[in-house]
Amino acid sequence: MLNALNVLIIDDDEDDYFITSQYLLDIKALNIQCSWCYNITEALQKIKSNHFDIYFLDFRLGARTGLDLLKEAIAAGAYKPIILLTGKGTPEIDNQAVEAGAYDYLIKGEINSEKLERCLRYAVERYKSFKLINDNEKKFRLIFENALSFIFTCNESLLFGDCNPASEYLLGYTPSELKGTSLLRYIDPKLTTGFIKQIQAHKNIRNLNLRFINKHGELKTGNLSLTYFENENFEVLWQGIIYDETMRMQAEQTKLQSQKIDATYRLVQTLAHEIRNPLTNIGLSIDGITESVNKESEQYVSIIKRSYIRINNIISELLQSSKTVELQPELVDLNVLLTEVLQNARDRIKLKKVAVNTSYPDFPVVKLLDKEKFKIAILNLVVNAIEAMDKEKGILNITLSKSIEQTTISIADNGMGINEEELKKLFEPYYTTKKSGMGLGLISTLNIIKSHHAIIEVDSKPGIGSVFKVVFTEEA
Repeated sequence: MLNALNVLIIDDDEDDYFITSQYLLDIKALNIQCSWCYNITEALQKIKSNHFDIYFLDFRLGARTGLDLLKEAIAAGAYKPIILLTGKGTPEIDNQAVEAGAYDYLIKGEINSEKLERCLRYAVERYKSFKLINDNEKKFRLIFENALSFIFTCNESLLFGDCNPASEYLLGYTPSELKGTSLLRYIDPKLTTGFIKQIQAHKNIRNLNLRFINKHGELKTGNLSLTYFENENFEVLWQGIIYDETMRMQAEQTKLQSQKIDATYRLVQTLAHEIRNPLTNIGLSIDGITESVNKESEQYVSIIKRSYIRINNIISELLQSSKTVELQPELVDLNVLLTEVLQNARDRIKLKKVAVNTSYPDFPVVKLLDKEKFKIAILNLVVNAIEAMDKEKGILNITLSKSIEQTTISIADNGMGINEEELKKLFEPYYTTKKSGMGLGLISTLNIIKSHHAIIEVDSKPGIGSVFKVVFTEEA
């Protein structure tokens, strides 16, 4: 840039332009090309265009001052170096020029080629530094704005300051909605005790797994890092980033549920083969001895026959619950499907005198489903929720929500809840907390849900209730 400088002199006095341009042209170390502009409107456009490398701007321009033009140009996006020229210098004008954004301030009667060369070199070097900082700021601003993770700053009280747009994906709130609110408001309260102690001690936090509550009251899993620092005014600030772990957790859950179904199927196939061979022999033997038994032995044969049929039915049901579901997909509005499910469960709801609350979007939520099979799976979850609640005390909440990332059906009850050990055993064949039942309902439900490329999430607290969520990812 120093080898060839394109300079514009803005001055309403042609004689002053000529003198200044001659001093510039006398600088042999620099290849300078001078241009002149005396019209204020035209000058403003040329400064805003950032076409020239350096601008010399006269302080007096008729009815307006060079300061006015300088402020207006910078506000409009001018960023190339501007040097203010005046016939008489005062400290007040000098300060105003620097505050307005001028790179330098020169008195016309004191300038010469040597002063102008030094001024130009200083302006060019300062502009290089500014451009480097500005380019880096733009680069990091782009990273900040386009990052998939939620990046933010907050003060000592953990009130949000700057937030990037990823806040809307994680929490459902825009950056402007979050500003001034507390980070603690969005963290699951059960997990904040140790977290707050670290904050109070000004200790940096690295990769802390927390659950965050979004705008819709849903829990999202996130990985939080917070870095403590102080600004130039010694104010305490925190810089944070939250990686959304929800998708990764869902992927792990999908894998785990698939492994459970696959393991169940392998076990069932083996059991069916090993049990049915001797069971067939038992059946044939019963048929062979039925006619020859006496009356005293008939009741024993009858018991054996009923047990044989019962075992055979159990194996058939187990095979049916774990085998791959064949679908007949069609476009289904989940609003309509959930309404039909509740109609199917109305007798149980009336019998238990359960209060039902529903929350559906006011627009169709359409998915490609085998309607009858999927309805059976959702009905199983609804019936389980009803049976888990006490008569006349039950509250059943059915919610359908649709976001950019996923569609979720939530079935919540205020029943007895499930403890942590029992939660681990859910979806395992023959495991049930009911007094009656074979424990195959949930494994069948899981199989149907998985066949529709969705997963089941369960959150339960003993004595409070359970929430079963069927989650479709965006691709499903």
